[in-house]
Amino acid sequence: MTFFRPCVTFGLIAEIDDKGQILYGTSGMLYGLVAFCTGLPCIISFAYRTTLRIQYGLVESPAAASVVHLFCDCCALCQEYRELQLRGIDPTIGMFSQYESN
Repeated sequence: MTFFRPCVTFGLIAEIDDKGQILYGTSGMLYGLVAFCTGLPCIISFAYRTTLRIQYGLVESPAAASVVHLFCDCCALCQEYRELQLRGIDPTIGMFSQYESN
């Protein structure tokens, strides 16, 4: 899904990262707009990778967030999505549903 519609994956990750302040649809549309206007959606997506890294104490590996997103944005989004899943967070149900299920 991420290869064909990265804006959806980004929106799901961003909603969790922003703790529900911005809904996934809004984040996804912003990602799509930046991708359409500049051709470089990594401009917006690498900031969320940095936030996730700080939030969960992750090592900045294999390279800096900006480099990973610049060379393979879809791969970086998949990594972030998987990291959230490994931590018991299901991005598909949204931020507020995370609290309701606990």
